[in-house]
Amino acid sequence: MNFRVIFKPGLASNRKLIQILALSLIIGLLFSTAILSSACKKKTDTDITESAGAAEASNSDTGSSSKETNSNTSSADGSQSSGSTAANSGSAGQTSSQSASETETTAEAIPQEISDLITKADGYYASGEYALASKTYRNAELAIKGSDLAEETQQLQLSLFITKYKKAKEITDTARMHFGNAMTLEYEQRFEEAKKELEAALAIYPKYKDAVDAYDTLKAMMGLE
Repeated sequence: MNFRVIFKPGLASNRKLIQILALSLIIGLLFSTAILSSACKKKTDTDITESAGAAEASNSDTGSSSKETNSNTSSADGSQSSGSTAANSGSAGQTSSQSASETETTAEAIPQEISDLITKADGYYASGEYALASKTYRNAELAIKGSDLAEETQQLQLSLFITKYKKAKEITDTARMHFGNAMTLEYEQRFEEAKKELEAALAIYPKYKDAVDAYDTLKAMMGLE
């Protein structure tokens, strides 16, 4: 800024002019200082903004890296867990298959002859044919014990009918005892006592054919028909 100073004659005028000139210089200096301060402030704000942006970008990159690392770790853990689960499932499946295979291996096929004898004996027992049931159960027992079945399998098969076999045999033996007594008493012509023995036999074994026939004959002899 150029100032042209013109001095006029007179002391008062010169003094006033100097004051104006000084004031103008001061205003100019203040204006220049304000402009410089404004420029510095803008530059400082720009630098701060750039620094903040750089820091934010750095934090963002760090967060992304951390997330990626965590994701990779989780994926690795998940893969390892899935692998372990698959391995355990495979092991369990192998164990189940092995158990099934062992069961099939240890299971024995029962000969058809034995199965047929047991079925037939059960039918006789259910219909009250105790002598036939006892005889057929006995044949089944002999067939089982004479087979190549393992001891455990034999015992299992016998347990299917042993109770009925014993009951049928007991009924048959008792009925035959009464029948034998009746025949002795009839021979001795002790008809009434013979009749009671036959009735005792038929009470426990109604289908005992020999006792049925002997009872009918005895009643005819006694004139009870």
